[in-house]
Amino acid sequence: MNQTHASTGASLAPRRVPEAYVRAEIASHPLVSLKAFRRAMVNLNPELDTIRGGRTRELWMECEESLSQHASGWSLDRLIMARDFFWFGAVPGRRRLSSLQPVSLLRYLRKLAGSFLESRPGVTEVVQSYDANAFDASIHYRWLIFALPEDLLLSALPVEPPPSYVNVDPPLLLRRLVDIGVAEIHHHIGAGMDFSLLWASLLARLADPALSHDELQSPALPFEGETMLKWLLAAAVARCVLAEFLRSIGDTRPAFLGLSDFLDELSRRPAWRPYQLQVFYRTLRALSHGDESELPDFYRLHDLYRQLHTSGNALREWPPQTLVEIWQRCDPIAVRLRLKTPNGGERWLMRHGLAYLAQREQEDGSAPQQDGLFARLFWQALRVRCLYYRTVVQRPMTAGLQWFVRFYDRLLWVRAPLHAARAEVSFHVAGRGQPLTALEVRTAPGPDSFALAEDLRVLIRSWRQVLQHTEAPRHGRREPEFGVLIHFTKERDPDKLWAIGAPPAGERRTHAEPHPRDVVRLGGRYGDFFSDQVVRAHSITDLLQRVPLVLWLLRGLDVASDELGVPTWVLVPLYRYVQWQANLSATTFADQHRLYQPPPLQLTAHVGEDFRHLMEGMRRIFECIQYLLGRSRGRLGHATALGVEPRLWSESAGSVMTTAEDRLWDLIFEWRLYSSYRIDPELRAEAPPGRPEQVENRIRELSGVVFRRSYEPQVLAEVHHVLHQLFCVPVARVRPEGSLDGFDRGVRMLDPEHVRFHPVVSSILRCYREDEQVFLRGQEPVDISLDASEVSALYAVQNALRRGMAYRGLVVEVNPSSNLLIGDLLDLRNHPILRLFPPEQEEDAPPPVPIAVGSDDPITFSTWLLREYSLLHEAALSAGYPERVTIEWLERIRRTGLDARFTVAWLPTADELAERLLRELDQYLQNPRPLPD
Repeated sequence: MNQTHASTGASLAPRRVPEAYVRAEIASHPLVSLKAFRRAMVNLNPELDTIRGGRTRELWMECEESLSQHASGWSLDRLIMARDFFWFGAVPGRRRLSSLQPVSLLRYLRKLAGSFLESRPGVTEVVQSYDANAFDASIHYRWLIFALPEDLLLSALPVEPPPSYVNVDPPLLLRRLVDIGVAEIHHHIGAGMDFSLLWASLLARLADPALSHDELQSPALPFEGETMLKWLLAAAVARCVLAEFLRSIGDTRPAFLGLSDFLDELSRRPAWRPYQLQVFYRTLRALSHGDESELPDFYRLHDLYRQLHTSGNALREWPPQTLVEIWQRCDPIAVRLRLKTPNGGERWLMRHGLAYLAQREQEDGSAPQQDGLFARLFWQALRVRCLYYRTVVQRPMTAGLQWFVRFYDRLLWVRAPLHAARAEVSFHVAGRGQPLTALEVRTAPGPDSFALAEDLRVLIRSWRQVLQHTEAPRHGRREPEFGVLIHFTKERDPDKLWAIGAPPAGERRTHAEPHPRDVVRLGGRYGDFFSDQVVRAHSITDLLQRVPLVLWLLRGLDVASDELGVPTWVLVPLYRYVQWQANLSATTFADQHRLYQPPPLQLTAHVGEDFRHLMEGMRRIFECIQYLLGRSRGRLGHATALGVEPRLWSESAGSVMTTAEDRLWDLIFEWRLYSSYRIDPELRAEAPPGRPEQVENRIRELSGVVFRRSYEPQVLAEVHHVLHQLFCVPVARVRPEGSLDGFDRGVRMLDPEHVRFHPVVSSILRCYREDEQVFLRGQEPVDISLDASEVSALYAVQNALRRGMAYRGLVVEVNPSSNLLIGDLLDLRNHPILRLFPPEQEEDAPPPVPIAVGSDDPITFSTWLLREYSLLHEAALSAGYPERVTIEWLERIRRTGLDARFTVAWLPTADELAERLLRELDQYLQNPRPLPD
């Protein structure tokens, strides 16, 4: 094995665009494109319809145009060859294209499914052809399920009973993980479902009497928000009609000539009123032609669907309490047919619909023209589902957390029917049906302690469902552990302009601006954001003081979402205050009850995943290590900047544009590592020759630009240090637990005895936090050439941080799928983990940083925990490491995940402690006790 390339990635230059991505986009295009939807395509013509304006010709032109933006390095010949293979089933040496007839979407979909999956009942596997290895087959399939739902492929396989699961995990690895135990330590419960569950939730939410026409608002949707919602309603109506038709014909000779005949009979039933029939037929006509001008008014559509999904009206008042109830009650097809199996309604519709189309093709001997209306409605309804899938599963080539926030926010309005069963859903999805040793879920705190208490109460009730269906502990294994991490959510601006895709220039009107729209922001920069988070911090501490037993469930603090939206210094006082109050509550509880003390609150933070300059990502990691986590043995979420190969990153980027303000802070941070200014020795960096002088000169220059006065590096280093300790002892004259006063008082509370250059530092801090002109000058763009000096600095700083992380025992939470998409890694062989925690350590390399694995947001990244382990297995083997080394490496990662988990065992038993927690939370919600004086 080539030790150098495997451990450093130096010879693994990332491909500009993965071939698997391009193939997946071509393969899925007939089912996911707007052109196919608007032309209601049911077949593909290899002759491209022979005439100008033909549907297949238009479809290919749209596909070619979309790929021209990303398919760098692909010639048109290669694109066309991939198109012919997937669309028309052209197999070299078997059939000539000139002899091919139009391809029905049934044949196309079955050919697509058969190209990737074995036709096996129950559990199937990815097809491995003789001319490709297992890794290539798995990679190509992985990119395909970023493009369209996996259950569609499974339903298209011509085998009975149909497969419900694709085994993509190495069997020995999976067996070991399940038998020995694995912990899920990074899982956001708001995205803790898979797509089939989210689709069931959507079908229930669409029947909600309180549904509004503006629920679905997000930039870059296939359609404008209300129009997208109307198409979802139209597809939901069509599903009910198609299912009823398929049910009526059964397994015998069809009772109707086709769907049109069935609809004629349906219209004669007395339950339908004339205006309802009009809305009904307009809806089906609009969907069958992809013509939004034909769509009825939103409220008429909504009323029509509620009439078809009658049990959906009760879901708001009596939501599903368990996973089984979700499958039984949310999908109207499952309700009508009394199906109890997972995803039963959708799978029934796809299987019976495809079987009906296949029967018609056999009878007719050609494309399914005999029942054209059924074919059009069936494929159009599936297209709407596929289009929706691509709005909630993050698309490749959309790097950065701002893109991620858009995908995540699209879940907010639709997931309410899953609320009561969230813990059970997360446990099932994270383990893909396999048991976990521990599950940590993350959620945002409520606006007050009562909302938080109610949320925790719901989660405990759902967790008891997991406990009831878990086998009794055996072979020394305990009951599965459960814990909740409360995360503060970073957001860019109060008006959500960034989230809706309309950000003003220069970060105007964000929380960073001291005087947005000429209105004084009390507390200066981030003052209103901080005030809002203070309310949420108090909701946590108030509950912990009144119900300290909650510390067995509420296990940690986190900060997540838009990493670049809010700097670290804003969060430090919140962390310090909540952790202090949690420790106080735990001690008081132990003294009063004479029991062992509840476990301490742990700390972690999302950081170092999103950055413009790699130095910026490492600076934010340093700020978290030094100020947010302090001396706690906590964790960092993602922190990919620690493992990105600087030379390859620099060669790929060439140059980087950032703001003058962020560039100044990056240089100050770099200078602090070289000079050991107020940092621990383990974080000191070895400066490249000549680099400190360059940095010092650039600091003086940029400080003159931003502050209109040139400052020495040590002065600004003190500003950087003090800024991250506002309201914290000993820098501030406050109580030991800190203070959560408004930021406008922060500078006045500084202690001159602990602040160097006190007068000038205070002056700079006031200008930075309150002066509008300083803010505007700080937003001026700076273009940075990534030359040899810059690359050397990146290596030096990265090595120092990795040494510091290893010395402190901090663990990095790695999420391969998230990193692949948000970090735009393109190829898992270049995953930072292979440098951060290499399977085999190189001589003279920085010490390895401990790693733990989580699934992050299963729906957004179309993944689950054991799949994330498989991806790391795949990455290490494809990078050149032997199987034995790879398995030992993954075993160390698994153990680290268990050792670094924040959850604890619930004693004497999980069910007994859960019952006690519920009693105390119920008592608090019914009769909240006042806080002691």
